[in-house]
Amino acid sequence: MAFKRSIGRYAILFAAIGGMVGSGWLLTPFSAAKIAGPAAIISWLLAGIFMLFIAYTFIVLTRALPIAGGTVRFLQLSHGHFVGFTFSWIAWLAWISVTPIEVLAVLQYTTNWLPGLMHKVNGSDELTLQGFEFAVVLMVVMYLINIGGIKILSRANNIVVFFKLAIPIATLFLLFLLRFHGENFYAQGFMPMGIKGILAALPTAGVIYAMIGFNPAVQLAAEVKNPDKSIGFAIVGAILTCMILYTVLQIVFIGALQPNNFVSGWANLSFVGDSGPFAGIIMTLGLVWYVKLLYVDAVVSPLGTGMIQAAATGRLTYGMAQNHYLPKFLMQLNPKQSPAIALAFNIIIGFLFFLPFPSWQKMVGFLVSCLSIGYVVGPMSLLTIQNAMPERLSQYSARRLKLVSLVAFYVCNLIIFWSGWGVIYKVMIAFAIGYVMLSCYTIFSHEEKKINMDFAHGWWVLPYIVGLGTISYLSSYGGNNLIHFGWDFVIMAVFTLIIFYLAQHLSGKPNAIAATQDKVNALIE
Repeated sequence: MAFKRSIGRYAILFAAIGGMVGSGWLLTPFSAAKIAGPAAIISWLLAGIFMLFIAYTFIVLTRALPIAGGTVRFLQLSHGHFVGFTFSWIAWLAWISVTPIEVLAVLQYTTNWLPGLMHKVNGSDELTLQGFEFAVVLMVVMYLINIGGIKILSRANNIVVFFKLAIPIATLFLLFLLRFHGENFYAQGFMPMGIKGILAALPTAGVIYAMIGFNPAVQLAAEVKNPDKSIGFAIVGAILTCMILYTVLQIVFIGALQPNNFVSGWANLSFVGDSGPFAGIIMTLGLVWYVKLLYVDAVVSPLGTGMIQAAATGRLTYGMAQNHYLPKFLMQLNPKQSPAIALAFNIIIGFLFFLPFPSWQKMVGFLVSCLSIGYVVGPMSLLTIQNAMPERLSQYSARRLKLVSLVAFYVCNLIIFWSGWGVIYKVMIAFAIGYVMLSCYTIFSHEEKKINMDFAHGWWVLPYIVGLGTISYLSSYGGNNLIHFGWDFVIMAVFTLIIFYLAQHLSGKPNAIAATQDKVNALIE
């Protein structure tokens, strides 16, 4: 049973916005201000620009190949199974963790009136046993909504997105009118942590996480009407909308702080009720009724994002099974055209993420690094497919595609790098676990089910992973500081060029091009 094209242009736009407006607006402005001070405003603008480069590669790919679970399928088509599995595995892990991270955001705000759900551990709000039980219930509810089918989810999401946009817009106007201290932006300097703080805020404060969620528009491509026009409209529209919204929210958040909140420095920013930062500020204004409305949105926004991302991740799991990386039974669709078994499987795996990452910010750092690695799929697949099948991308300039792909690949590598060694070494462990699973599958699967790993065309991924880890370990971002700030940009640029051209060289061999053509032709026939 195949997916049906039932999602319209505006529905897929709302799905992309719904994937981006969730816990980010509720929690990230506070975290970003602690890391970058008032210059966190620049972090949001940079994030939007970076995402447009990455998104462009996915827009082109999904127009040419509007398939379900594209993030885990494009590299398998362009570079073979070894590379396909490597990036699919990391992207799959990352997107599965989105639903639990949104649930954590709900519980963090809820803890202001149900304090038993979380407790402070080294300054971070972490789940208690009662909180874990609540988290499990919320994830099961999202699963039940998702198995009702994409039509029901899409209609519900349209209503939720309206609410998710209305509340933050109303909040920024309210704070600007009632309390705005312009001197907050220069009292301790506009960039108290320098450029390094601006860049560090991108992955670790959740700025990139808030801007990276256009994923549903890619994963639901097989169910979109007129994907050639609708997907680009949805992705670009969502990124621009959220870039403006989040930047203005950061401005009004900084302006609404009392000077004594950061008297000990922006890194020590704190105030009563900062577990729910916007609610804590508005409470000091005496607007109890609006605080209650914020608490409603603190449930609706993250859960709305969690539901739409759960739907998208269900299609990722479908794509993983289609690639033979997961069991085939995960491809089964129920009568409502929903991959119900895949969704249930994802929810069960999602429960496990609460164990090593019991707080929102701890999970965000790991998630952003994995997501950025997952988004390498776009730039690294695009040129190979364009070279192998130029007729499918004939309306685009080959030179422009190459330039944008190279810049997008560099951006992905920088975002991963800025996550810091403390996060990247965990991603390295995730890669190692994936390769152990792949080895077991290769060794123990029946001969007729074994797949050709295409290692000769995909071995570039090993120096890529090792190189990322080595540069991070030697850096000033949680490493041993042998590579000083500034030089890391140059070293990462050289590294990006080497890997980019190595990958293109290996995939440009005649037998590799023929293999790509065969796989794409088999897919679209």
